[in-house]
Amino acid sequence: MTLTGLPELLYRAYNDHDPDAVARLYAADATHEDVAQGKPKRGPGEIAGGLSKFFSWFPDAHWHAQAQIADPAGLVAITYLMTATLSGQMGPIVPRGQRVSLHGVHVLRTEDGVILSSRDYWDAATFQRQLNTPQTGD
Repeated sequence: MTLTGLPELLYRAYNDHDPDAVARLYAADATHEDVAQGKPKRGPGEIAGGLSKFFSWFPDAHWHAQAQIADPAGLVAITYLMTATLSGQMGPIVPRGQRVSLHGVHVLRTEDGVILSSRDYWDAATFQRQLNTPQTGD
């Protein structure tokens, strides 16, 4: 697996809303951290569980990979735009069709064709502002 092929598989699994396919791309002791939240998920099962919850809130989520930088040591950074509509109750936030458009960066540490760790950098304030903004009709 090339460094460029692994991110392509990751984004395909994200956009197919297939947490199990995402989990299969991670090593058994891998971690994933949404940096804005600060609590890493450990192991493919926990990573898949977090994604399943996310997809229950945002069933139309889509990641648009924009640019990628890889180094021979197994590090890959991908900039993306994630778009989605809140459709499920997210803690205290009631779904009213809030649209989210969020830029972010995934940083993957890979080895032997699997992801050892991933960090997802995105702006929590932008995300919250979009969720709490009343939506108007089209």
